[in-house]
Amino acid sequence: MKKEIILKGKGFVIRPYRKGDYISIAKNANNKKLAKNLLNSFPSPYTEKDAKGWIALNNKLYKKGIYMNFVIDVSSVAVGTIGCSPVKDNGHIVSFGYWLGEEYWGKGIVTEAIRLYVKYIFKNFKNIQRIEARVYPWNEGSKKVLLKNHFKLEGIARKSVLKDGKIIDAYSFSKLRNDR
Repeated sequence: MKKEIILKGKGFVIRPYRKGDYISIAKNANNKKLAKNLLNSFPSPYTEKDAKGWIALNNKLYKKGIYMNFVIDVSSVAVGTIGCSPVKDNGHIVSFGYWLGEEYWGKGIVTEAIRLYVKYIFKNFKNIQRIEARVYPWNEGSKKVLLKNHFKLEGIARKSVLKDGKIIDAYSFSKLRNDR
């Protein structure tokens, strides 16, 4: 890995994954309240094996110079993640997501982490023009932090997501490179 990228927030940093993060990632991610707000592809229960696999995948990307997925670190402990991935067939768009361990909810960490992360993406990936996020109807916290970061609610994609065996709506948010 080249120089370690670190984005500093108030009481936390955003940094690349490290091999030893798997224990705290698994501990914080293994939470049904958290999983209900994330894609079905997010394992629940979330095990140390899941964490090791995700970290290994990102370390491979880092070796290729692709730094898009990171840890949210509080006091040298990985307590959440933030990242994005390109939208298939649209190299100028990324799909964006994040999660934070329940113990850290309501402390302003995600709001500031999103601000720092979006700034980082637009500065370091000149081809990216649009960042998208989808939020489930019941996830008021995520709606609020996206709006605080000047993401625009574009609409509700009706019956667009399969979640836990049910077809549900999803709120679609985006931020463009030139948005304030």
